[in-house]
Amino acid sequence: MKPYCRDTWVEVDLDAIRANVQTFRQHLPATTGIMAVVKADGYGHGSVQVAKEALLAGADTLAVAFLDEAIVLRQAGIEAPILVLGYTPVDSVEVASHRRVELTAYSEEWVFQAEQRLQDAACPPVGIHIKTDTGMGRLGVRTADELLSVVEALERSSKLAWTGIFTHFACADEADTTHVRRQHDTFQSFLQVLRDAGKTLPKVHCCNTAAAIAFPEWGYDTIRLGIGLYGLYPSSYMKEQAAVRLHPALSLKTRIAHVKVAAEPFTVSYGATYTAQPGERIATLPIGYADGYSRLLSNRGAVLVKGSRAPIVGRVCMDQIMVRIEQGSAQVDDEVVLYGKQGNEEISLDEVAALIGTINYEVPCMLNHRIPRVYVRQGKEIAVVHLLSEKNVPV
Repeated sequence: MKPYCRDTWVEVDLDAIRANVQTFRQHLPATTGIMAVVKADGYGHGSVQVAKEALLAGADTLAVAFLDEAIVLRQAGIEAPILVLGYTPVDSVEVASHRRVELTAYSEEWVFQAEQRLQDAACPPVGIHIKTDTGMGRLGVRTADELLSVVEALERSSKLAWTGIFTHFACADEADTTHVRRQHDTFQSFLQVLRDAGKTLPKVHCCNTAAAIAFPEWGYDTIRLGIGLYGLYPSSYMKEQAAVRLHPALSLKTRIAHVKVAAEPFTVSYGATYTAQPGERIATLPIGYADGYSRLLSNRGAVLVKGSRAPIVGRVCMDQIMVRIEQGSAQVDDEVVLYGKQGNEEISLDEVAALIGTINYEVPCMLNHRIPRVYVRQGKEIAVVHLLSEKNVPV
């Protein structure tokens, strides 16, 4: 018996994850490591399963956005080094210590408070990567003085170990490289300030997926492989360049729940924005915007049925959508692909993102816990994760 009841699921091809890691391994200098970024539940693909596959394929470290995401990986038995890329409240550093998770710092005051917290609790030391803001305008030190003050605070600490320094690029996926080169120059100047001050540099990293594709020579000690890990390109420009060949890992699938044939005109869905004409066949699918399938696809998107496109008609509902199918083309229980390939047709995440006015990153991230994740290797299902079926843990 399958561990989910509704016939709607995300399918993740682990072979694609593995192939994408290996593609970057071949594209990068041999001395550059790969940090697999599995934040946002692995960009909607499932952080634990993606992390395990990426590590098997050659990644050596993992990165997440915040500490809770790292805890999920540790609870799953993953022992590889993990870096939290974002902000961590001082009152959580003890958790990071016990879970052996590295944190990001960019403030002398935060370092002081974290050191005191760990001293008081008699906790093991925590590794710290310093974030530099070279042009992103988010987290990070912006001046040489700020950088040196954080480094020296870490050097004085017995509970915080300086283990890395990094920055993040804002425009690495664009044809105009002016901004990214300026950021890289600024980052190099920060590194030179540290060398001039007699500091021994720890692990250095600056490349996200886009920069790793365009500037592999900037790999330093490791790159942070995010969107490319999942077989998606950071932008249409980078996809057109074809510097590396990536394999999309995610498909979204469902099955037809009901089919009705219009004997006379009838309206479809909320607002009566579509009217089925006599002879049209309208299929209902058990998925909706509560699953993360955008309402912006109403009367605009399409799905694949029997290898052909079927347009969405009417508005996307909370739990259901309707599509117009061809005469005799499908019936109840037939498989439908909303994202991915079926036969010779494909509905890519890039296409869906363009329809709803966003980027491909957001589309899989919107798919939430109502949809089980089915993991496939060599065409065979090897695991299913369905958060709705997991037991709640009392606080």
